Amino acid sequence: MRGIKDIYVVGRKNPDLDSVASSMAYAELKNTVDRESNYVATICGNTDKITQKLFGYYNIAMPKYIDDLSIRVEDVMTRNAITVKKDESVTEVFKIMLKNDLVVVPVVENNGTFIGYLGMTDIARKSISSVMPDIFRKIKTSISIIRNAVDGELLVPPQDENKMFVATVVMGVMDENGLMKVIERIEPESIIMVVGNRRDFQKAAIEMGIRCIVISHGYKMDSDLIELARENGVSVISSDYDAFATVGLIEWGIPVETICEKSTTVVHPSDLIVDIKEKVYRSSNRAIAVVNSNNKVIGILTRTDIIKYDKRNIILVDHSSSLNAPDGIYECNILEIVDHHRLGDIQTGFPTRYRIEPWGATATIVADEFKINNIKPSKTSALLLANAIIVNTEFFEKETFTEKDREMVNWLCSLWSFDLDDLIDNLKSIIN
Repeated sequence: MRGIKDIYVVGRKNPDLDSVASSMAYAELKNTVDRESNYVATICGNTDKITQKLFGYYNIAMPKYIDDLSIRVEDVMTRNAITVKKDESVTEVFKIMLKNDLVVVPVVENNGTFIGYLGMTDIARKSISSVMPDIFRKIKTSISIIRNAVDGELLVPPQDENKMFVATVVMGVMDENGLMKVIERIEPESIIMVVGNRRDFQKAAIEMGIRCIVISHGYKMDSDLIELARENGVSVISSDYDAFATVGLIEWGIPVETICEKSTTVVHPSDLIVDIKEKVYRSSNRAIAVVNSNNKVIGILTRTDIIKYDKRNIILVDHSSSLNAPDGIYECNILEIVDHHRLGDIQTGFPTRYRIEPWGATATIVADEFKINNIKPSKTSALLLANAIIVNTEFFEKETFTEKDREMVNWLCSLWSFDLDDLIDNLKSIIN
């Protein structure tokens, strides 16, 4: 089973400075050591006043806020999903789907907002309709779309090349009487007739006032018939393709919007998987678009994504108690516990790395982890860790203070040329 991409470094609920600083610095350390994963520092609940003042003074952004560790859509969705615009041709979209092995793509407006889905089921339905009676073969198109679909030359243009209309495609493969009988059963204004260099067919169709004639095999129309077509308002297009290919290109060159499934069924990145699971399972295309607040597609969620996701991977910092953890803690894989308190009630179902030290701050342990791994923390992390150790040991006077705490503060200061006395004085002024 695949793992969730982000590994959360989780401090205690309603965290103090030691918890927040340790979470942020440890996430930085893990991202430096492990380049294949993404570690994210998190906070849950309200931070204390000292933390708020310190972060405000140094203009440091707070970590990601979470109140529930349960799996959300953003954890398992496919980001940067391929989307197609509503006016793209079905032919081109089908090529995209085959190339990328997709069974469904979200369809969007030109501004990127979601309108529906095009799935293989929609394409299959369209394929079947092409061999059904004429009533099922109607397509919504325009002269411009037809010309583009067949890469054709417009010999007689209409007044409005982009005007959409419902059309029926007819092939001129029978004799003139048979063809005329076909045309008589359908409104001439809706007919697109594909024909070769049969002058008699062309003339009869023009006189009946059909919507458009598409001449296959690259044939042109005689000048007198072109003039007659102009007089009767019949558009004429020349296609270099044979008759069969021309019909196929016309029927499949229509905009995606005309055959896609219009829908308002979407999910949002913050939705809990447990809440939207049934919505995905019941979707006709086995997938649902993930949209932002502006209804623009930012990803896609499939049944396979839900089936394959496993528990969230997390690291607990500054606690090992379910009372101090966000909701959903028992739905997670706990990879590590780093703490300076007694071991809490959280149990894991597989090997977990524990580092519990009887020191005055968890920040001391995190600083020691940097030193052991021979990694220099960033200036921000060093500043936060040093201040966290000082605050948590009550300026080295708390009974839980150890010489290890002083050693790590001095080491952090030496890395970035912090003056310890200035750091302490500055911290006191911030707190007060």
